[in-house]
Order: sequence, then C-alpha cells, then structure tokens
Amino acid sequence: MLRWAPYPIVRVTLSFILGVLLYLLIGRQEGIGPGLLAFFFALFILAAILAKKYRTAFAYDVAGILALLTFAILGFVITQQRTEIYQPNHLAHLSAAPAFYIGVVDDYVLQKPGYQSTVLEVTQVQVNGAWQKASGKVQLSVPHDSEAKYELKYGDVLLVKGAPQEVTPPLNPNQFDYRNYLANKGIHYRHYLQSFQYQKLGHEPNNLILSYSIQLRRNLDEVLRERIGEKREYMIASALILGVKDELDNSIRQAYADTGTMHVLAVSGLHVGLIYTLLMVVLARMNSTARQRWLGAILVLAVLWLYAFITGLSPSVLRAVLMFSLVTIGLALRRRTVIYNTVAFAAGALLFYNPYNLLEVGFQLSFLAVLGIVYLQPRLYKLLEVDNWLLDFVWAYFTVSVAAQLATLPLGLYYFHQFPMYFWLANIVVVPLATLVLYSGVVALLFSWVPVVSNWLFDLHLVLTYLMNDFNLWVQRWPQALVNGIDITLLQAVLLYALLLAFILFLAIKKLRYLSIAVGLVAILVVQEITEAQRQQRQKQLVVYSVRGSTGVGLVQGQQAVLLADSALRHNKSNYTFNVQPHLWQLGVQQANIVSFVDAAPGTAPLVTLPDSNQLLVWQGKRWLILSRPPKLHPKAGFEVDYLLLRQNIRVWPEQLQAYKAGKVILDASNATWYRKRLHQQLDTLGISYFDVADSGAFVVEF
Repeated sequence: MLRWAPYPIVRVTLSFILGVLLYLLIGRQEGIGPGLLAFFFALFILAAILAKKYRTAFAYDVAGILALLTFAILGFVITQQRTEIYQPNHLAHLSAAPAFYIGVVDDYVLQKPGYQSTVLEVTQVQVNGAWQKASGKVQLSVPHDSEAKYELKYGDVLLVKGAPQEVTPPLNPNQFDYRNYLANKGIHYRHYLQSFQYQKLGHEPNNLILSYSIQLRRNLDEVLRERIGEKREYMIASALILGVKDELDNSIRQAYADTGTMHVLAVSGLHVGLIYTLLMVVLARMNSTARQRWLGAILVLAVLWLYAFITGLSPSVLRAVLMFSLVTIGLALRRRTVIYNTVAFAAGALLFYNPYNLLEVGFQLSFLAVLGIVYLQPRLYKLLEVDNWLLDFVWAYFTVSVAAQLATLPLGLYYFHQFPMYFWLANIVVVPLATLVLYSGVVALLFSWVPVVSNWLFDLHLVLTYLMNDFNLWVQRWPQALVNGIDITLLQAVLLYALLLAFILFLAIKKLRYLSIAVGLVAILVVQEITEAQRQQRQKQLVVYSVRGSTGVGLVQGQQAVLLADSALRHNKSNYTFNVQPHLWQLGVQQANIVSFVDAAPGTAPLVTLPDSNQLLVWQGKRWLILSRPPKLHPKAGFEVDYLLLRQNIRVWPEQLQAYKAGKVILDASNATWYRKRLHQQLDTLGISYFDVADSGAFVVEF
C-alpha cells in the first residue's frame, strides 16, 4: 500500500504543478485566479480549525484536501502573473508599430559566426512620435565583425531603430516549434539588426550578481582559450567546466548525442554532484560534533554556490545546487531527510519563481533522471553482488546510467526521436573521464597564476579531454550505434511512463492489478502502432518544403520517399535535418532518396527535363511544371498543368503564366523576398491563385 504521509512536500509540489498545467491548458482566465485562491484558502483555514477541534480522521482528510487544492490554485495564479504577454503595456498590445525602442540586455550573449544573439528586455517604445513605457522581450541578433570579443554584454542599455517582428511559426510539418520554445521563455519577438540600427546608451544591469557572474565566466573562458592549445579540446573544456558552448562544433555535439553522453557537455546536476561527492569525501572526518558538521556544511555550500557563480548562474546548475544545498543542511541538522521531499522542494521553488520552467526540456529530464537514480539505481545495484572493487565500481556506474536512461527514455524519444544503443558503455567510460576533466580543469584554473604547476595541470587536463573525446568518436562509429527516426506522440510518451510506473508498482507492492494495468497499456500501445503503420502504408503526399534559399519537393508513397532537391539543399545537411527530416520521420520514412533536379538518373524520379532546361513532374495523375529558367517552349492548345512551381527568381512575366492554365502557382523559398513581394502584387492583379511557401509554410497535397 502506498503511504503518502512521509512525502508532504511531494504532495504540495504535485498540487502546484497541477495548477500550472491547468492554466497552460485552459489559457488566459483573467480575474478568476485571485478570487478562487482567497476562497479555497478561507475554506482551508475553516477546515483546519474544525479538524483541530473535533480531531477526526474525516476532518483531517478534508483539511488536507483543501490545502492541496489551495496550492493548485496558487500554481494557477502564479502562472497567470508570470505570463507577461497579458500585461497591458506589453509589446503585443501597442496601438502601432514602434519607430524606436529602448531596452536592457537581459541574458547571456551567444557568440556565433558573424553575429551575436541575446535577449533585450524592453522598457520604452516610441509610437507615433511619443515615448511610452512598455514591456516584453525581444531576441536580438547583431552583426559581429569587429576585433572586440563581444559587441554587447549583459546590462547594456540599447536604443534600437525599427520595430521587432513576431516570431514566425514552424514552416514545415512536424518541424521544431521555435516560436513556442521562445514563448515559454517569455520571448515573442525577434529583430535582426544591422550595425547602424542600434546604439549603446549606458550600462544598467537588472541583476548585479548575475552581471559579475557572467563577466567572471568570460574571464575564465579566456584563460582556458589561452592555456589549452588545441581548439577542439578548448571547446569541450569550456562547455564542460563553464557551460560556454558558443563555439562547440556541431560534429562534437552530434558525437556526444549519438553515444548518450551529451549531458557531460552541459553543465548540470552531474557536474554539481561530482563536486559535492568530492567535498563529502574530503570532509568525511568533520562529522563528530555539531560545530564540525556546520563548519563542513558552510564549506560545502560556499564551494557549490561559488561553482554556480563561475558558471554564470545557469538554471541547470542552480537546480542542482539548490538540491544539494538542502541535502547538506539536512545532514548538518542530523535530520533524516526524505530525498523525494528534497527533490520536490527544489522543483517547487524553481516553479514558484518561474512556472514556465515546467515546459523546459532540461528541467523535465534533470528531475526525472534524479528520481530514476534515487529509486531505481539502488534496486538495480542489488541485483548483482560483485566482490572485486573495480568490477563493483563498473557495475555501480552501469546501474546509474541504466536508471537515468529508463527514467528519461519516453521523453527522450518524444523530444529527440533517437536512442543511443551503447549509452551504457559510453557512460561507464566517459563519466569517470569527465570527472577527471572537471577536477583537473577546475584545479588548473585555480592555479593558473603559478607558472610551472599550471602548465602541468593544463597539460594533464588536455590529455584527459583528448582521451574522452576520442573515445566518444570511436563509439559513434560502431555499427548501429544510434537508432533514430523514432516518432512518438505526447500521448504515447505518457502511456510509456504509465507503463513504467505500473511495472514499478507491481515489483514494489506485488499486486497483480498493477501487472494487469501494464499488460493493458502494452496492448494499447501495440494497437496504436499497428493502426499507424497501416495508415502510413496507404499514404501518398507531395510536399513543397519551405527551406530558405533552397528547393525541396518530397514525393511520399507508403513508407518510402523521394526528395527532389537543388544543390543548396543537398549540400547542407543541417537544412535537411531541421526542415525535412522531422516530417518524414512522422510519416514513417527513415531516409528519403535524395535526387538532384538537374541530373536525376533515369528511373529515380518521375521528372523530365525539357529542352529549355525546365522540368515537368508527373506524379499521381498531377502535372507540375517547374520553372527555374525563362520558358522558351510555348504550350500546345489544350495543354494544362495542375501546378506551376517558380524557383530561383525566374524572370517571367505573369501574363506568360496564364498560358499554362495552372490551377495554382507555387513560389518556393529559393526566391528572394523582393522577388516574391513583387510577384504577389502582379499575381493578385491578374487574379492568379498562388501559394508562397516562404510565408505560408510547406505546400502539402494529399492523394
């Protein structure tokens, strides 16, 4: 039987989360939150007084239920208050587009090739010639072509010319929703600036502590850059120790993602846990008196928060530092703390500060991994007794890795659509190496001012980083190292967690009803997969994808697909991965057969190159004329096409297009903005129906 009594903080946090989810599901309900909160709080006070008077189990249960409902309404109200877009002076409610606006840089400045990106907290706008107060966040991108390391820094006050643009929704089916991602951070606008469009007015950081923290992290990053000779190892060291991933190469990211060790490159709970473990070992003897315990606790807290400070006070580190700080205080008090309450308190505190943390992938995965390690790892570890200390160490790391992977598996499949097959082996080797890399790097930074010692320490750090990276690259090349293309819905992810929970309850409580529930959930998932596979076998689609500066036309039949692509798309893997691949995975297509528009081999695609170098595509009874060069062939009488695709800023008069009697003209994203806007006006004047994939998203035809 489940006992809730030892877990009061867990109950409170779950109730608060329920309120947050309720607000996110039903949307804006202005005015009802505070009233409901006052009502339920008054009911709880009344029920608590009656329970204290009558001292019956029923009275205590009613008071407890009302308390949890009060916390749920509190979650609703806090989320409502933290949703900035509904404030009257937000950018979304301006009467007209601003000509200028003033704001403060309120986030880390990310360095990218040729530009830098950050977030501006808007304070004032100029509308119709008058300045007024305003609120809202704008994601800024500014060119970076000077010798200065950073064009901007946290706390800079900027005057910006022009109006920010709303973040556009995803333009292709099943594409990553960057607009929703930014909205969860309170960012609804973007602005790509030229150097003449902004001017620095001063420096007034919103948070002085964060400002000093970011500056210290930059200084330490410069030390690593100077003292580590190899660029690849510097990038890994900076990401692992300080959390600076601006220059981290995509191939390195992919290698660590493919082996299931990406977490070592994101400063998070793992790194804080490693530092905490080392401190506990060093201070193990300081435990005999209360004074020693508190002295040790103060040292641990100081080191943990100092590490958070030098890593820029990133949210992932703050989560872990808060959790370990609570554990440290509990140990100093000699209280038997329940780890689940500690985890729940940390989660509740972070959600109270910002309820939208609940939607952060890192927040979800980190807490699930901790819960998996806390509950599953000891039980997995007990399955096998190992006498040899080295094998026991390996077995312990193996069970930690498996526990964390099991706890995060459904969400990992839902978000990343892949599963690293050798995660267990990679983590057994990489995590200990990452531990040594972290320790050696921190010590090297501490002694960077000592001439000879610092050279030895940085050399050791370089060797360890090199070994860790090369091992990952080696494992990545193993056969079947990564299973990708796994596409599950949110409902299926929830069902997988319900299945995992049912198995855990069956093993813990030994009740057959939980096994029956697990079997029922497996049956539901199997039926869903069979139904989905049958639907995919019957599907037929033609898709003109929206890929900036490129042309991509997908022909999907069953679980096979041909992608007609120009050279720009074929030679840019990231464009394919980001814009096209998620949709194909959703349709059950693992990999499309990519065919060139220009030199398609016979039989690879139903595409014919005409004498004027344009193409005619005939598929599923529909004719597509694809024009990329001025047409020199005049259609015969009665010749009609269903669709006319214009690409690469083709020079053609709209009147010429009328001769083809096309049902619809399609403008793809290889056309420039000025060209599309001009053609819009001309086509509207002639009454020709058209579809612009750069503005409206991918054009999908179902057969």
